[in-house]
Amino acid sequence: MPKMKSFRYYAIIALILLMPLSSCGPGHKAAKAQRQSERQVEQRRKEGDRAMQRARDNHLRTQSRETRKRMKETRKRSERLNKQQKAPFYVRWFDAIRRK
Repeated sequence: MPKMKSFRYYAIIALILLMPLSSCGPGHKAAKAQRQSERQVEQRRKEGDRAMQRARDNHLRTQSRETRKRMKETRKRSERLNKQQKAPFYVRWFDAIRRK
């Protein structure tokens, strides 16, 4: 009988020690799956950004030279206005002359 008692003792100790491992397993798998899904979302976002940039470049290439120049000036002006910066004084002077 003493062997049975020692076997039960060791079996109970083993179960107690293995219990935390079984409870942590699914959580680890869920975290791994979540990281993988986040990685896929990020990859799809980057692919979308690349496609958008390619479309912009293609649109720019199809325009005439004068139109590209006008688009560039408009882009710079809008960036400056979005930053709330004034144009340099010489640009403002010649703008006023050009308007008259």
